[in-house]
Amino acid sequence: MEQRRLSFTNRWMFNRVMLEEPICRKVIEAALGIKVEHIEYLNAEQVMEPDPTSHGIRMDVYARESGRMYDVEMQIDAEPCLGRRFRYYQSSLDAHELPQGADYDELPESFIIFICCTDPFRRGLPVYHLERTCCEMPEMEVGDGSHWMVLNAHDWGEVDGGGLFDLLRCIGTGETAGALSREIDRAVTRANADRKWVGKVWSVSTIEENDARRRRIELRMARTEGREEGLEEGRGLGAVQGEARFAALADRLLEAGRLDDLKRASVDAAFRGALFKELSL
Repeated sequence: MEQRRLSFTNRWMFNRVMLEEPICRKVIEAALGIKVEHIEYLNAEQVMEPDPTSHGIRMDVYARESGRMYDVEMQIDAEPCLGRRFRYYQSSLDAHELPQGADYDELPESFIIFICCTDPFRRGLPVYHLERTCCEMPEMEVGDGSHWMVLNAHDWGEVDGGGLFDLLRCIGTGETAGALSREIDRAVTRANADRKWVGKVWSVSTIEENDARRRRIELRMARTEGREEGLEEGRGLGAVQGEARFAALADRLLEAGRLDDLKRASVDAAFRGALFKELSL
């Protein structure tokens, strides 16, 4: 029987390969166009051992280098709240890096990079640089020292050659035609040879997939129950209007990642009314 092989885009494989310091440096250099001398890993133990029961933020690759810190994440599926994820990861990085009593100028420059297999913004750009700016004067630099970047492997063909082109083409198509992608492929092959570790990854992936499937089922049930409640509640408004109102509420809560509130709103009329008022629906 043919052995199952993990690809570089698998979260755990990505983590393991990126623990090879030369590869990690080259990926960061390709993404940012800067020279990286040496990096120190801050979550190597967390990265190496797949654990579906771990709690809190699980950064893929968290590293530091001469006054800079990096968080590099692999995102296979579409993420509806990517901006909020950036915000959450940034706050976690800053809280970790600034000791109690330290001044704000001691915060290092930070880079959070999401490597996405799909285009999260649907604008066709292979690279999105996301910086905080002043709405009234966009040219004014805020100077917070934080940088967010999305690499969109789906549109790798829009990159004009170089290491970034090679990296995104490897992620988007599996092709290994350049020096960086071939180095990544060799590391992936070495990791796949560790069959005990690969078996753990498949087990963890199955658990995570089942959890995600359960959440999708619960969400569909919540929406169905809520729609029925909305129909009953909306008799005075008209059934269609009542259903539309709950659908709008569900969409707003989903967009904000408030799944627990959506589930409660489907069965708790008072809470649902409070949410209608809160969200002006």
